[in-house]
Amino acid sequence: MKKIGLILIGLLLFSSFSFASVAVIDKIIPNSNTFSFYYSSKRIEKDVGSERFWHLKTARLEWTGDNYDVDLDLAPLVAGNPISIKQAWIKFTPFKFMNISLGKITYPFCNVSSKTTCNITNFQPTFFGEDWMVKFNGEFGKLGWYAYWADGGINEGISAYDTPSTVGFRGKYSLAGFDIGASLRINDWDDDDRKYDWGADLLYELGNIAKFNLQVFNIDDDDDNSDLNFFLIASYEKGFILPFAKKTIPYLGYFSRNGIDDKGAKESNIVIGLNMKPVDNSFVKFEYNIDSDVGLKNLPEDNQNITNAISLEIGYSF
Repeated sequence: MKKIGLILIGLLLFSSFSFASVAVIDKIIPNSNTFSFYYSSKRIEKDVGSERFWHLKTARLEWTGDNYDVDLDLAPLVAGNPISIKQAWIKFTPFKFMNISLGKITYPFCNVSSKTTCNITNFQPTFFGEDWMVKFNGEFGKLGWYAYWADGGINEGISAYDTPSTVGFRGKYSLAGFDIGASLRINDWDDDDRKYDWGADLLYELGNIAKFNLQVFNIDDDDDNSDLNFFLIASYEKGFILPFAKKTIPYLGYFSRNGIDDKGAKESNIVIGLNMKPVDNSFVKFEYNIDSDVGLKNLPEDNQNITNAISLEIGYSF
């Protein structure tokens, strides 16, 4: 498996240089590639005071161009497992008013970025997710839209069966520093028990001084309780200078989640972070997560390692 991973990385490096050469010839915007490590402190067991250990959570390698994106999680290689693909897609522009993307793509649901260079990538709702899909998107003036069909794949159990697919739509309107969006996602859309996820978001940029990103969403499930949750990310984009960093952007996030009674917004996490740029083409992010109730069910599985913990992410762009 490790040999396969190394071969894949080699091919991606070759393709990255190839795409970069074409970009220079065609005067396309240069690629933005990143390599990052994310560590988190974690208690060795529950209720052991302040005894903590640092653990590698992810090691991500991403190639990004105008018409493609390959985002890999290399951490599984440490345990002898295959590379995990977070995103891998290519984009075509058959019409001036519409693009078509194919591959494994993050759902265009609400306004959240999984890019390591963005504020708060360590703690995000994991049920926004990504999947293999075909996605259409276009713009008409200040209005942008996405429509997509995601393949549910095949469940390879004792008796293999097709998993129902997902369809969805997202629209966004931009005006005077505001981005206003609405999302609708229909899970198992061709099934009688289809589920409807919806979300609304508001992004406001106060010049180059501050940014406020509010998300409200409802993830449907099999119960009759409310699943309405929300989170707010606020950052001081102007930043300030520290002796060891050219620019530091502080940010604050509030994330609600379902409580013991499965009703939405009963519990929460607060994230306090610093996004620093010590030298050109690099970033260091510190995040501290404050959990309202440790060990509560419905805590996103991928975020359990940062419950009431400090997270560190170090990255380089090339």
